[in-house]
Amino acid sequence: MAKGYQKNKERLAQVSLLGKTLVRRAKKKCELCGTQGESMSVMEVEPAPATPAPDHALMACTACRTVLEQDNPDPNQSRFLETAAWSEIPAVQVTAIRLCRKLADNGVDWARELMDMVYISPEVKNWLGE
Repeated sequence: MAKGYQKNKERLAQVSLLGKTLVRRAKKKCELCGTQGESMSVMEVEPAPATPAPDHALMACTACRTVLEQDNPDPNQSRFLETAAWSEIPAVQVTAIRLCRKLADNGVDWARELMDMVYISPEVKNWLGE
């Protein structure tokens, strides 16, 4: 049990080291909603590689993280997806598409329409398992 705890602690330390790189890439904004001046944290996008990498992570504000962690996210709090789904950063687009699909499956019309319109690159499709 202690081995798993230590391994997780080491991984979290490696992930936190990505912060400077991601802050520069994100220009100090949440990569999902564009909010600036809020508390941000690094979020890995599954499936994560063995060694944490900036290409598999994003900077997210507390509000976006809260929405992403909900089983039934509020569609009105998820409108940031309308922009994030078009991101050129694969980790951001994968995260947005996953949540948008969840909303579309729950009958949210704007999410369903967005999924019909958004371009999904082959790289992102592969990441999504398609």
